[in-house]
Amino acid sequence: MTEGSDANHPSALFAELEASFEKAIEDGVFPGVVVAATNKAGSLKYVKALGKTSCNNMGEPLSSQSIMAYASMTKLMTCIAALQLVERGIISLDEDVGPLLPELAQLKILTGWDEDGKPLLRERINPITLRHLLTHTAGTGYDMTNPDLARFSAFQGRQINSGETVKERFGYPLTYEPGTSFEYGTGIDWVGQLVEKLSGQDLESYMRDNIWGPLGIQRITFWPSAEPDIRKHQVHMAIREPHSRRVTDFTGRFLTEGVTECFGGQGAYGDMESYLKILYSLLVDDEKLLSQQTTAELFKPQLGHSSKHHLNEHIRSHPPSSFIGIFDTELEYDWGLGGILTTQDTPSGRLKGTLSWSGKPNLFWV
Repeated sequence: MTEGSDANHPSALFAELEASFEKAIEDGVFPGVVVAATNKAGSLKYVKALGKTSCNNMGEPLSSQSIMAYASMTKLMTCIAALQLVERGIISLDEDVGPLLPELAQLKILTGWDEDGKPLLRERINPITLRHLLTHTAGTGYDMTNPDLARFSAFQGRQINSGETVKERFGYPLTYEPGTSFEYGTGIDWVGQLVEKLSGQDLESYMRDNIWGPLGIQRITFWPSAEPDIRKHQVHMAIREPHSRRVTDFTGRFLTEGVTECFGGQGAYGDMESYLKILYSLLVDDEKLLSQQTTAELFKPQLGHSSKHHLNEHIRSHPPSSFIGIFDTELEYDWGLGGILTTQDTPSGRLKGTLSWSGKPNLFWV
């Protein structure tokens, strides 16, 4: 094919994908989808919205302006914020963050349960560093996914994933000695607290000044209810019923319900075009967000042998989920400073060195 031919046009390149999505929407697999893609050369600029904002008849057509809950896609932005502070010499990756985050530093390690059903706790030995928090190697798990932490929350008489602040919601024990294992969890919510402490700004203000603003982004926020234009374009959550597999509107309690501060690991809302601007800045190394040296570090493997082993064991031993996603269990993965790292070329076409992650409501970035 020659450059500029119709076959190279995004509509032609994505025709098969669009047809698959349209059939899935027609079959009720999901109510809609927004896809945004670009390349380093800038020759590919593709945004497509299909379906509606809701499962019910009141749903509006989805558009590139539709606002979605980023959930864990928030994490990359918080990682960038922290790395900006590293670049400025305000903190280092391997500095003990305990003095800055005393609520985190006081957490003990949960080792088990006694015969009366009471938790067994011990003091932590290793420091908790920014690198540990960014790479999920600090021992800060989720009570939503870790049975022992769920049991601990029940022992304390509180609902899973409840609390208005990071301290209240994630103030349960560590699950292992920092730096010795891997467990996806709350580390980057604590990083958000660190950014606020070091910058003197709340996370929304910091990101507006240092991430969204430099890229001309105006449609990302932690507080959609306070932004009328964002609120009116917000997509309704949908859920697939376990038995019928029918998709219906989600009426349950969402991740960030009731929070009173910015959660750096899960709290932002925005559209896909805005998020793509962040990915594109990193892809082309334009230094609007991070220096080229720091961006290179973002894509480097960060895990030690034991932590990498536990990451890959988790992927192999757990079924695909909205927290971890779907990965080829025959491959080895690592973790960068902003997401999971593909360490070899994959049969599906994903190349070695690809950084990626996702958000619980079926959002994905690569």
